[in-house]
Amino acid sequence: MLGRLKPAAMARLTERHRANLDPAAVAAEAGVDTQEAGKHFPDEDALLSALVLGSYRALADRTEAAAEAALAAGADPLRRWVAVWQGIREWAVAHPEEYVLLWGRPVPGYSAPPETMEAVARIVLAMVAVLRDAEKAGELTGDRPGEAPLTDGMSQNVDALAAGLLEGLPRSVMARMFVVWTQLHGMVGFEVNSHIMDIAPDPTAVFEYGAAAMGEYIGLRRPADG
Repeated sequence: MLGRLKPAAMARLTERHRANLDPAAVAAEAGVDTQEAGKHFPDEDALLSALVLGSYRALADRTEAAAEAALAAGADPLRRWVAVWQGIREWAVAHPEEYVLLWGRPVPGYSAPPETMEAVARIVLAMVAVLRDAEKAGELTGDRPGEAPLTDGMSQNVDALAAGLLEGLPRSVMARMFVVWTQLHGMVGFEVNSHIMDIAPDPTAVFEYGAAAMGEYIGLRRPADG
């Protein structure tokens, strides 16, 4: 029976991920004049793009603020790295629906506006600044003894990063960035979607541990004082 029901059931689950953002309907629910709302947002994509762009910019603001505070406090590179990711997590926990909008399942048939790439770049650059400063100070480990060489496929992936915001960093560090980015966003998403509460009484400690571990993995050195 389940096999017969599954296609229709899965189709309904997929439908749940479609946006239902008719501007007139949203305006009416919010108590806003529908004609006025329509002037600003003529269709669903316009409203969705405004939400997406606003969320990305807010996350970038929080990330940069965390990075600047850690730098001003004289934190070492590893602690600065953790602070950047803590900023991302704290914003996500405070704005779970917005985080899921950005990093959850894509809305079928929708493409985010190019302006979102500027906000994403600000988030990435907050991390890259830590890596570049660590490299200048001799505190970033590139190639490690015994580390497996990159496959042809990973070399192509690294080439793509090398042509962008990570240009000039050691190729091994860029390769690790793929793992770090997906791992830590995965941890944030795991918490935002309430999958960690039953196994971790202190999810903040779990994330700090993971952010520090990923910082060391990417090549940052743990200071002598821990």
